[in-house]
Amino acid sequence: MPRLADRSRSARLIAIAAVTVLGLAVATLAVLALRHATPPSTWQSPAPVPTFTLGVQTPSPSPTPTSRLTPPADQERFLSARSGTLWRAVAGSCGRTQPLVERSNDGGSSWADVTPVYRGIAQIASLDGVAVDAVEVVAAIGPACKTEAMRSFTNGQYWEAYPDVLASSRYIDLLDPSIVQLPSGPVAAPCIHPHGFRALLSVAGLICDDHAFVLLDETWVRLPTRKVAAIAVAGSDLLVAHAEEGCSGLALTRFIAADSAQPVPEGCAEGVDIHSPVAIASDAVGTLVWSPDSFTVVP
Repeated sequence: MPRLADRSRSARLIAIAAVTVLGLAVATLAVLALRHATPPSTWQSPAPVPTFTLGVQTPSPSPTPTSRLTPPADQERFLSARSGTLWRAVAGSCGRTQPLVERSNDGGSSWADVTPVYRGIAQIASLDGVAVDAVEVVAAIGPACKTEAMRSFTNGQYWEAYPDVLASSRYIDLLDPSIVQLPSGPVAAPCIHPHGFRALLSVAGLICDDHAFVLLDETWVRLPTRKVAAIAVAGSDLLVAHAEEGCSGLALTRFIAADSAQPVPEGCAEGVDIHSPVAIASDAVGTLVWSPDSFTVVP
């Protein structure tokens, strides 16, 4: 009997051991399966999100250029008054834009087109009334844009070329605007693209980079005004139309004897757009102001 009991106990121990070994084997297989299903982690710090230009580069912002008052060359205005007759013109551009010459005998209430188209006028460099029924222009003529001086003594109805007048004229060169032609010879302007040139007797002036200049002994002297839109010669004085605080339009200043040290305020042309092409002239009634939208008189 004791041997039978020992044999039974040994069998139970063997069975327990077998179950234990089987459990360990199952657990090992489960771990191996789990590891095979889940690969080892390769965690790293996240990289920056990439950016793409797609071939387009955004330039750095550049400063906005300062607005200048220089009008397009073909839109420059000319205005002249002589003995009650008014003359005005738009420059035009040789081979591109037709110039315009007009006359008024009623103080600017109405205008008659007297452009000498039949003479092949192509661009205007200067305009001056020389008598009650006479006017003079320096202009480009014909397809070759040859510079000529022409006069009309019939209120602009008929025109003739005057070579001797051209030789004594003063004007901005139509082929090279950086040059001012004088009877004594060419003189360099104070900038590359001057405009508004006016000359009478001993006074000559122009506009460069929004400043007025007067020619003294073939040297350009800048006048103390800013944002100049137009100038005119009045006897021995120079009239300047410019921006000024307190004037919602064009302020007018007279420089006595074209002297920068003798400015005299002449009033304000209210409502005139300083950024539009403008021409001024001196008359017995005051200063005449012509812009594309208006013709006014400042007493």
